[in-house]
Amino acid sequence: MPTLFSDPPQGLYLVLLAGVVVTGAIAARNQDRRSLIRLGIALSLLLLVFLVDKLIESPREEAVRKIQAMAAAATAADPNRFVEHVSERFEMKGGATREQLRNSGAWSLIRMHHARIAVWGFGEDSYKRISDSEIEVGFYTKATAEGSGAMVMRYARAEFIKDPDGQYRLKSIKFYNPVENGLNAEDPIPGFP
Repeated sequence: MPTLFSDPPQGLYLVLLAGVVVTGAIAARNQDRRSLIRLGIALSLLLLVFLVDKLIESPREEAVRKIQAMAAAATAADPNRFVEHVSERFEMKGGATREQLRNSGAWSLIRMHHARIAVWGFGEDSYKRISDSEIEVGFYTKATAEGSGAMVMRYARAEFIKDPDGQYRLKSIKFYNPVENGLNAEDPIPGFP
């Protein structure tokens, strides 16, 4: 299924809505069967795109859902729930694997500081299709320590791969400090593998 319909840009909705308005105005003016059929077609197209958009999850939407689930699992300091969304083929710079991620010292830091993890900024422009089975999603992430208010913020580029079960899972992730270095140099999160 082309992502034009399962993850349509807002421009497509605007074009279809304009078509409904124009054909509706013509149908109201002419009040004939031909104009009503055109209005019905325009409304049907708008409804069809809306239904496909809501009922079929695109790879980008699946990746965003999984990133949000990983952020919730990280806030709950639940490494098992976190790695459910990480591929067996996961690898980070420095060679960290899925199991090393599960057993990372970062979980102790999250528990100790009662950190709350937030993710946002999943614009369509931050999405890149690498191949039929790999995508990349960019987003902002922030960890805030309860009480002290200390914060670590990064821009992340997460690569997802389609696993044999048909699910997209995290293959790799890179972090950048948008304030200090921009997006030119990786800047890992302290304690994260």
